[in-house]
Amino acid sequence: MSKLKKFLDKRSEGLAKKAGIKDAVSKDEITEDDDLTDEEFWEISNTYLRERRNSEEDPVIILQEILRRYSPKKIKQFAKRFEELNS
Repeated sequence: MSKLKKFLDKRSEGLAKKAGIKDAVSKDEITEDDDLTDEEFWEISNTYLRERRNSEEDPVIILQEILRRYSPKKIKQFAKRFEELNS
């Protein structure tokens, strides 16, 4: 579990650097549009599980492909929520 969390954290940091987005965001700057929705969380989870069952690719590569569509902030929120649900 912690390996996935570390991977997601590194991935979001890399995307943040690439996009020129600062890693720390104050609570005042957070808008509803920037937050990960329940639908997005379950879409990521279900897509990952479906692709993992149907593909022989490395699970890390599958997850990277799915997460490319999301902002670094949403990736961090996904990782945090995923860890909370599985702890």
